[in-house]
Formats: sequence, structure tokens, C-alpha cells
Amino acid sequence: MKNRIPRIYINKDLKIYEKVILNLSNTHYIIKVLRMNVQEKLEVFNDTNYVFLSKIIAIKKKLATILVLEKEKKNIESLLLIHLGLAISKNEKMNFAIQKSVELGVHMITPILSKYCNINRNKKNILKKNIYWQNIIISACQQCKRNIIPKINNAEDINIWCKQSNQNEIKIVLDPRSSTNINQLPKNIRYMRLLVGSEGGFSSLEMQKIIKHKFIQVKLGPRILRTETAAIAAVTALQMKFGDLSN
Repeated sequence: MKNRIPRIYINKDLKIYEKVILNLSNTHYIIKVLRMNVQEKLEVFNDTNYVFLSKIIAIKKKLATILVLEKEKKNIESLLLIHLGLAISKNEKMNFAIQKSVELGVHMITPILSKYCNINRNKKNILKKNIYWQNIIISACQQCKRNIIPKINNAEDINIWCKQSNQNEIKIVLDPRSSTNINQLPKNIRYMRLLVGSEGGFSSLEMQKIIKHKFIQVKLGPRILRTETAAIAAVTALQMKFGDLSN
């Protein structure tokens, strides 16, 4: 398949020679934004380890139809499965942290409700945010050529999330006061739960509970990082040490 071919996400199973009518959003993107025409080709991904070379065969009544031509297996997922717990911060910072974390290969994201997080805690508002973040994740996958969509969970209280644990999972929390760095973590890590605070960090009571739930406090160098920078730096460092950025 050609490099730089436009990519779109379709939430359905696909078969070779199948005709698919695109939704309004995908049609708008390829026709109005990319200015594509009938017979031009694009790559489709659908949350599997496959990509589908397709071509536009019709544009009618503001909806485009594509024909699936080829199917190719492509797995670029990291062997390091990072579950990122990201304390909710201001809109632009949260959006940026989610986008770049996906590009860097996180496996799952849970927005965290902590004492100093910046959000209207009304359920409808949080659900609306979650849908918005899901779209950011899909766009990030579209750009970085990931074919598996990282899951974003509903927002959770910090104490509930920290209590959770999977077998063989290492749990770390970023803490600039710690004397432990990433190079001192156990070797051969496959599963990781990474907790990153918002602009105000964590309260002393929250940190006590975090440590009680067996999180390792880790620092990222001598400087104090903004929340979005900390998330990106941590994921990058972990992927360099244990994941696929060292390849």
C-alpha cells in the first residue's frame, strides 16, 4: 500500500469487495477536507490488526460509497501495555495529553477524578467529555497509523481506580519528590498502571492512599513538569525502557 494514503476509521467488520456507505463525518472529511474524488484510494482501519485498501466509487446526496479492494495485516501495537490514569486537567491540556499518549502507544486511558482536577463533575458533562476524548483518540490513531483503538474508560474516582490491579501489573505514580527513577524499576515489565496528576498534583491524603495501593513513586528528572508534559514524558520514557521506542 502507498505511503501517505488518507486514512479513515469505520466501526464495522469489513470484507474484500464489500461496498460501504460512509457516514456524514467520514464523507465530509474525505470530500470537503481532503478534496478526494471518485476512483481515489484511501486506507480504512476498524479496530483490528488489519487495514483495508479501498477506493471511492460514488458520491451521492452528501454520502460517499467506497469499495474494499485489499486486506493487509498490520500490527504496530507495543508489547508494553500501559493503562494511563490521567487526572482531569483543563481542556487543552487534557486533550493534548490524550492525543500524544495515544500516538506514543498507550493501551488504555482512564480519566481520574482527584481533589485538584479541573472539571464540572456533573454526570452529563463528564459523559460528553468522554465522547469528545474518544474522538481525539480515533483522530490520533488515524494520524499515527495505529489500527487498534485504545479504550477510554468512564471517569473514575482516584481511590477506586488505584485499588484496581491486574496480575503482574506494575503500578507507578509520578512524584517529583521521589528518589526513584524509571531506570530503577523492575526489568521485563509487560503491564503497567501509570498515574499522572493534574496541575495541582495530589493532596497529601490522596498520595497516602496511592502508596497504600502499592504504587511506586517515580520522578522524571530534576524539573517540575506541567501535567501534559509529564504524561507525555513518562509514556515516552517507559516505551524507551520497556516498550517499542527502543526498536
